[in-house]
Amino acid sequence: MAVLLVGCATRPYQPQAMTYSEIERIQLTNADCGRADSFISMMGEQLRLKGYAGKNPEELATEEDRKYNSRAKVVMWSLRIGCNNPNRYK
Repeated sequence: MAVLLVGCATRPYQPQAMTYSEIERIQLTNADCGRADSFISMMGEQLRLKGYAGKNPEELATEEDRKYNSRAKVVMWSLRIGCNNPNRYK
């Protein structure tokens, strides 16, 4: 048993990308503006984990890939633009 635990302890943590439905459920409000950088960073990490970072939608293989990429970018740009407009989420 101890050998198994030691073996597991040496394996690096591999983060998993969020699913499309998890990203789709993100609903932004003005209250999220204080954490905008965190959300933007998290969405960038999701794109990286999926292998979509730095890729144009037309470079992605499937419609599902393009939807995921688009939704993550909508979250990012909603914060970048919306948090500079205090009436955006009213």
